[in-house]
Amino acid sequence: MQYYFRLTLMLFLAGCASVPLGTMLKFSSFDKKDFIALEPHAIKAKLIVDEPVKIDIEKVDLTLDAETQQQRRSYNFPLSLIEQVTVPANAGWLYSNAAKTEYTFKLSTESTLNFKDLQGTLTTHEGWKFSFSINSGFEQVPVEVDAINFSMLLKLRKNENYTAILENATLDIKREE
Repeated sequence: MQYYFRLTLMLFLAGCASVPLGTMLKFSSFDKKDFIALEPHAIKAKLIVDEPVKIDIEKVDLTLDAETQQQRRSYNFPLSLIEQVTVPANAGWLYSNAAKTEYTFKLSTESTLNFKDLQGTLTTHEGWKFSFSINSGFEQVPVEVDAINFSMLLKLRKNENYTAILENATLDIKREE
């Protein structure tokens, strides 16, 4: 039995390797009170991808999943690009990092208004649990690229640091022949 528990724990940890433990703990207790306290203009998202891959800026949005025991709803909030920075490759004696492009987004004007409306609507309902995700597409991926390394970070409050949603995750590219 102890062997089975260890194997299950190792598989669970390996499956979540790209999601930092601190992120899981931080968002595990995120509830209606936390959601209502958010200031939409302070919400930011950061996507970091290895070169030469580029994010399709028009397809980036923040998704909020809200659920109770009776229902589950998803809300999409389009994001606007506020900064795009190229980070050069660097190498040391024991490591090397590929060049990356770092994109920073905020809620669009319309998304900010919709987010505020949603906050007002959900104040009258009890028992909500919330989760966030960042959705994006890629521009045409070069043929020589067979995997995309990326990170997704989210900042919910003005005076806090970005929280890694996914960190150094790898997306394998399967091409139709």
